[in-house]
Amino acid sequence: MRVFDLHCDTVYRATAENSSLSDPRFEINIDKALRIERYKQLAAVWIPDEYRGEKAVELFRQCLKTYYRDRLFSDTHRMYLSVEGGAVLAGNMDNLSLLTENNAKALTLTWNGENEIGGGAYSGARLTSFGKEAVNRLEKNHIAVDVSHANEATFYDVLRIAKKPIIATHSNSKSVADSPRNLTDDQFREIIATGGIVGLTYHNAFLNTDPASASINDLLYHADRFLHLGGEEHLCLGSDFDGGELPLDFHGLEDMRTVEEMLTNAFSKEICDKIFYKNAEKFFQTL
Repeated sequence: MRVFDLHCDTVYRATAENSSLSDPRFEINIDKALRIERYKQLAAVWIPDEYRGEKAVELFRQCLKTYYRDRLFSDTHRMYLSVEGGAVLAGNMDNLSLLTENNAKALTLTWNGENEIGGGAYSGARLTSFGKEAVNRLEKNHIAVDVSHANEATFYDVLRIAKKPIIATHSNSKSVADSPRNLTDDQFREIIATGGIVGLTYHNAFLNTDPASASINDLLYHADRFLHLGGEEHLCLGSDFDGGELPLDFHGLEDMRTVEEMLTNAFSKEICDKIFYKNAEKFFQTL
């Protein structure tokens, strides 16, 4: 089995809990990863909304220590750095060097609230002047602009100025589960029109409008919707492991065989392989 996952919070969790990526409690850990034939992971440093300014920058630096100490790094098992929350820049473009020097692959512009770049899913703010500059500089430095968590106003502001593909690392279909964190059909179409990718996520509230009754089987409905919208070459995985709340019938990386079988049976092995790793690999080879 091959897996390329666009989003997890394991590095942040290990840092916050003073632990490591070997922790058996985690939904992703080194032991589970090494049981997969070929595994690639965008490991996000999450910047919670209460972190702003130098506090956000310092949190990123602390998480970097965990990342470099524990990360998977080989031809077949590899973690790539990303950041969840543009507050990491602290409103100062000089801080972009923190991402470029550490080869970050993506920046999620916001979390749920408002930051110096724009508005998250539970905020009414739009893309700021600083945010416009940030999008431009990210593109020039080959860092993917991630609109998961952005509200619709910020999303469309980004779309108007983006010159390169934009991505949503961990967002499902709003037509299937009506959450502010999910993508409308039009948003999904716009992302794939740029050549971008979208990662299916397992967070229960994004799988089902009734999180308590969410099942991993709900993922099929989101995949089916996006495929019907033309997403075969653009749909990926974006688990949100160690950050989101999983459905009760799903526990972590060890259960990915279930997802693989489910997608293969519902669609085809060819489509499953595209979702599991081919689309993501193709995107990041050309970013």
